[in-house]
Amino acid sequence: MRRALAICVLALGILGASAARVGAAPPVTDPSTDESGAVSGGATDATPVTLPLVPVPVGCEAPRMPHIVFVGQVVERDYRTVRFEIEQIRNGQSSPFASGNLIDIRYGLDAQYLSDGERYLVGAVVDPDLGLLVSRVTEPIEDFGGDEVIGVSETDVDCPVYDDPMRTLHLDGTPVEAGLLQPLFDAKLRVLGALLVPIGVALGVIFVLAMFRLSLAALYHSIVEGGRRRLS
Repeated sequence: MRRALAICVLALGILGASAARVGAAPPVTDPSTDESGAVSGGATDATPVTLPLVPVPVGCEAPRMPHIVFVGQVVERDYRTVRFEIEQIRNGQSSPFASGNLIDIRYGLDAQYLSDGERYLVGAVVDPDLGLLVSRVTEPIEDFGGDEVIGVSETDVDCPVYDDPMRTLHLDGTPVEAGLLQPLFDAKLRVLGALLVPIGVALGVIFVLAMFRLSLAALYHSIVEGGRRRLS
């Protein structure tokens, strides 16, 4: 009897100690919440991923990023390069291509479409071969047939169309007029001068010759009339 009672007392003591250890376990706290209720630590400390506005599908070429996008005024140019005075940088940086507020952009034949003193929105990239900043006014000419030519495109993925970062536009985002006759329209005074000056010179020469002929005719008639009077 006593032995059975001792066994029961021992079993109750073991159960009580186990219950005390379970009750004394520290509370589980959320590592992402502090005492003030602010969320910190854990997965929330990871830098959020910024997705592109237009996702690039697998198999498509990522668009080129411009080295600089700025608002500038044309201060000087030659037949292929335009020098701008930078007024505002919208994106990127001007170094190491700028000298103070002046920066040179290579255009090639498109330089003829930009007017002296005008302000433009310029996006330029670094040409890997020339090592210069390049931009264009006209849209790029695609290869004949494009992706429809066998061997040009080796993927059937429908790639999105991106805006060309290497473009020069008006300040309102409209394209610069780049027709074949646009340089003639922009240089109206020079064109009119080139047409009217030769015409004026020709008319002047004709007028002088006509006056000279009339003078000779009048002189001839006066001599003939004088001779007749003397004979009579």
